[in-house]
Amino acid sequence: MNTLDSIHGKLQSLYPEVESLLSPVSENILEAGKQLRVPSGTRLYREEQHCERFMWLLEGTVRVYKNSPEGREITLYRVNPGDVCVLSLQSLLCGEGFPAEAVAETDLLGLSLMQCDFNKALDLSSDFHRYLLKILSQRIGNVMRLLSEVAFQRLDLRLACLMGQLFERSNGAPIKTTHAQLARELGTTREMVSRILKDLERQQCIRLQRGEIHLISGEGLDWFSHARTSMHY
Repeated sequence: MNTLDSIHGKLQSLYPEVESLLSPVSENILEAGKQLRVPSGTRLYREEQHCERFMWLLEGTVRVYKNSPEGREITLYRVNPGDVCVLSLQSLLCGEGFPAEAVAETDLLGLSLMQCDFNKALDLSSDFHRYLLKILSQRIGNVMRLLSEVAFQRLDLRLACLMGQLFERSNGAPIKTTHAQLARELGTTREMVSRILKDLERQQCIRLQRGEIHLISGEGLDWFSHARTSMHY
């Protein structure tokens, strides 16, 4: 199997509906796609930069985040294989600049369409057009939930919930992260995160080590989250 066949195989596995959505012009459209490899740490988009291509992500993770005037960051979402970056989709559909920043958290492999080929796919397939609008509307719901959390939930609750999610993904293994990285996830300062983590450590939910956080009591961390929710409401 040559490289192009391998790429199309990954595409069919991760985005199984694509060929049928692009039918009857799927072969021509997909042949126009270009293999894209991006090393970890590459900034894909800066705020207000216009998107020039649509990408199906096949390997790796992209972090999309927003900067505040004070220099803080907050993660809006991540794009994983099988996902579509909706802010780049919005930029392509509306002709507007990218309203955030995007960086490759890992090495990336993707299949990309230049805007002219992307526009051709939209013109030739109404099903593909509806599919992308559906993705756009679903992601708007996710962003609205994030805005609600930032506006109405206490920071200690949000951090405790984030820690619970990270430990769930690691199956309870120590998390390799820094207080600054957690602060960037939540749109706050490293000092605020450090204070809350110390509180969680005093509650014997976690143990802090340099560059790592160890889970001591999953039940305690869950209780902390729910207790703070009750206090807040």
